[in-house]
Amino acid sequence: MIEAFRLGVFSRGATLWDGLDFAFGDAAAWVVVGPPSSGKTLLLAILRGERRPDAGDVVVSGESLFRGNAALARAWRASCGHVPEQSIADARLTVEDLFRRSALARGGMRESERVERSDRLLSMVGLQGARSLRIAEMSISERVRASLAAELLRGPKVLFCDGVVSAAGIPCREMLWGLFRALAREGNTVILAERTIPERWALAAGDGADVGPFRVYRLPVPVPGANRIYELKH
Repeated sequence: MIEAFRLGVFSRGATLWDGLDFAFGDAAAWVVVGPPSSGKTLLLAILRGERRPDAGDVVVSGESLFRGNAALARAWRASCGHVPEQSIADARLTVEDLFRRSALARGGMRESERVERSDRLLSMVGLQGARSLRIAEMSISERVRASLAAELLRGPKVLFCDGVVSAAGIPCREMLWGLFRALAREGNTVILAERTIPERWALAAGDGADVGPFRVYRLPVPVPGANRIYELKH
């Protein structure tokens, strides 16, 4: 359980938001929707423990990220997966470089195992045979899907995705719909930050909860026994 209490952020002498409470349950897929410049990226950074809020606190499994044990907070940050908004930071890298970096973050992995899992994950997101491609050569959709696949190699129990659905594009929505819900079914927690939520997703999730400038949706999770998409990481 990730809980945030009375969160506040102040910027340039103004209040971006204040007094916000969130509760993200385990084994669930969540979508936080907010307009441009509402602080979605900042919220994810606070929930990951990367940025201290100006007011309030974040508690994970009963432990404060900012007022509790520093070692536990570091372990939390290291355990989280994160697919950021796409930038040119990794433009010189190849897709395989992303997987190497992810394998190191996981604690190491045999090369043969890494290659096998990388190929399976890339195939899952529609990027078969893309390991040798440079990030700079790829479309925005391809970049975000490659980043997502590489992050899944780590097998994070909590995955934060910033603008992944919109960047991946409409043709990938069905794939992401199935993937994120399957991750949740396997006991993982997924938190997505988006400007809008696909209409079908919103209809399936039902009424979201308004929290400050955001609306928070919980996606329905398939029943156990369906095809296990996330077995690709094991």
